[in-house]
Amino acid sequence: MSNMTREVQKPRPVVELDEIDRKLLFLLSDDPRVSQRQLAKAVGMSPPAVGERIARLERQQVIRGYTTTVDWSALGYPGLVYIPMTLATDADLGEILAELRGIAELTELVVVTGSYDMIARFRIRDHAHLQALLLDRIWPIRGLQRIETFLGLGEVVGERTVRDLLENSVQIEALPRED
Repeated sequence: MSNMTREVQKPRPVVELDEIDRKLLFLLSDDPRVSQRQLAKAVGMSPPAVGERIARLERQQVIRGYTTTVDWSALGYPGLVYIPMTLATDADLGEILAELRGIAELTELVVVTGSYDMIARFRIRDHAHLQALLLDRIWPIRGLQRIETFLGLGEVVGERTVRDLLENSVQIEALPRED
């Protein structure tokens, strides 16, 4: 596990955001395709000034990309499985991570404290898919000492967005409509 420090993403320094930055993040998290003109009206700035703000937030990596949220069930992957893992003391961490990263169904891999070293989250189609994933892809990985399998039965709270975090910290009205 001592090699894990090279693999884990390090926390970035906090970026100071003013009220307008927070409003822009809030509005963009609601609709990443919103026009700069609409954003400008909502925050009381010119579209070029908003464009500069957004570019600065991108350069500072506060905004790291724009995304699409999909319904995994509609894509044929309704199942969610969590697999906590313990690594053998002599395990080749690079090899283990390469094997796991090569599994397309892996949606998240985090290092944790406690009795496990990592927890992986996978999207699966059905029981047969989980069986094949375990037997053919995960169990053969050298260096995995112990794993467990936890099937998700259904989401109660979905993944939170920046909008959820900023909701109570910004005063915002509905976006103006495009003319």
